[in-house]
Amino acid sequence: MNEVSVAKSSFLRSHWFWPAAVTVGVLNAFVLVLDGWRSPQIKELGVLFDLAILLPILYLICYRATGKRALVRCLAMACLGIWAAGHIVPDENHAILIEVGFLRYVGLAVLIAIEIRIGVEIFKLAFRSESDIESDTAIKQKAEQEGIPSWVATLMAWESRVWRKIWTIFRR
Repeated sequence: MNEVSVAKSSFLRSHWFWPAAVTVGVLNAFVLVLDGWRSPQIKELGVLFDLAILLPILYLICYRATGKRALVRCLAMACLGIWAAGHIVPDENHAILIEVGFLRYVGLAVLIAIEIRIGVEIFKLAFRSESDIESDTAIKQKAEQEGIPSWVATLMAWESRVWRKIWTIFRR
């Protein structure tokens, strides 16, 4: 029994972001349900701040050891926070969201550019390799470096093999 509590304690020490995120969400819901939208500008600012700034910063602090991966996820979380705030705050109370809504699209453009860069690098690895095994190994290593899950890397390796075979058929 003691080992279980030590394991839980260790898990919470390294992943404290999730209980903190749930707490922030519950507190936001609690305030909005109890007080309603009596002072909409303050509530809009609070929801937007919590979802688009506070939670991404807490995530970045908690998972700073993962480096670049945490930064990309922090950016994605900020974009998600702006989107979620736009759906939580009633449309007639969008004063700040109208002004900062474009930042979500800027963040998404950066995320798409990162995704395209990774995809191009993976396809280059696939087409440079002589064999499927060599290609799969190179793709999985690159995916691991970029923080892509192994099942996604396997799918990307399979897709690159398909495109490589199609390319060799058309080159004949």
